[in-house]
Amino acid sequence: MSITISRDNIKFAVIEPDPAVTSALCVGFELRWPECQIFTATAGTPGVAMVQAELPQLVVIETDLPDIDGYEVIRRIRLFSDMPIIVLSTNNEEMRVVKALELGADDYILKPPSPLDFLARARAVLRRYSSYPTSRQDLPSFVAGSLIIDFSKRQVFIDGEYVHVTPLEYHILSQLAHNEGRVVAIDALRCPSSDRKYNTSPDTIRKSVCHLRQKLDECSEHCQILNERGIGYRFMGRQQQTGVEADNVLAEAL
Repeated sequence: MSITISRDNIKFAVIEPDPAVTSALCVGFELRWPECQIFTATAGTPGVAMVQAELPQLVVIETDLPDIDGYEVIRRIRLFSDMPIIVLSTNNEEMRVVKALELGADDYILKPPSPLDFLARARAVLRRYSSYPTSRQDLPSFVAGSLIIDFSKRQVFIDGEYVHVTPLEYHILSQLAHNEGRVVAIDALRCPSSDRKYNTSPDTIRKSVCHLRQKLDECSEHCQILNERGIGYRFMGRQQQTGVEADNVLAEAL
């Protein structure tokens, strides 16, 4: 389910066990968006239910929750929505940051967050998502032999079969496909984040590309991800099909 950003009656959800942090975030939201609605939960399972019922425009999730952890909350939310997610944590270990981003988080912020910094990041995430429903639905599917990338649904198919890819793998594959035949620098493939300090490392990108190659092995005669040593990667496939032709191929696959 895609999320539409509206300035009127904007909704926020906060899944945070610390009432002081929740209160500070609510004050910030209300100052910046006076007409907003804010829904809160102190644990992960009721938080997911709340998010699914209210469908807010932005969700803030603490990683350390009393029942399930914040990573599991992200995973469950991503099963039904691509709404923006900001993660809060007291831990800035790279693997924890990478895990959150790969599961589908849009930003990762250390606690306690600076009110001005947090609001700036929230606005940046909302701006990125504000055009998603239109831009993503208008994009034709990418077809290269038996490979189909459905940009509107963020899904990948090979020979008509759905192929599971992580959010980071999809981000890399879609960037390469959009730039078919051109070299894409590793820096350009790193997960978008308001603070480059928390972007995925080059080693993480290389590992994700390795996993993508394994998943695309069945259609390797039609598309390949090539190394450009010291620079990045180049995606080589058949000429992108557009419009009705690509839609017909996708319809047959489904």
